[in-house]
Amino acid sequence: MASMVIHDRRLIGSTPAWYNYVYQVTANSPIRTIVETTARRARQSRRLAKLHILCHGFEANWSIGGQVCTPTAHGGFGLQLGMEGLNLFNYTLARAWNGLVDEIVLFACAPADTYRENAGTWGDGRRFCGYLAVTTGARVIAARDTQYYHHDDGPIDFGAWEGPVFEYSAANPDGVRIQDPSPYRVQRSRATAA
Repeated sequence: MASMVIHDRRLIGSTPAWYNYVYQVTANSPIRTIVETTARRARQSRRLAKLHILCHGFEANWSIGGQVCTPTAHGGFGLQLGMEGLNLFNYTLARAWNGLVDEIVLFACAPADTYRENAGTWGDGRRFCGYLAVTTGARVIAARDTQYYHHDDGPIDFGAWEGPVFEYSAANPDGVRIQDPSPYRVQRSRATAA
């Protein structure tokens, strides 16, 4: 089965090329175009086994429930993907991927984070990941914590995951922690693409 990477170029570094489809987007790329182009590529291959999204995750020092700023930043506010981003306000656009993608891996900072006072708000990352899984019918893999990556010696490499990683699905939209997330990695070479 085919694989695809979407790389938002605001994430500095070379795009990994060991995918059937490599799609670079910018701050000027409409999210609707990104979603539709991805769906078209998936249909061309009949299905994508893997869809890897490399971008920044939105983090903020907001307590939406408490209506105050917090001393530390928290994730869960969606993905900096294209012009509008992908978040709880527009995740339903990804319905175009329903039945076309088996697994979506979010290589971004803290998309699955939910600060206690942001639960049930638009800053609820666990809810975002769960809704994305239900809407697409795919398994969604995402981390709770800020992620670090390297790009000096070739294509972007996220290396080992920081913090807990969760798998979301239509059967389990609340997510379940993955004990060994090492199989989920960016395809930087022929070996990691296997």
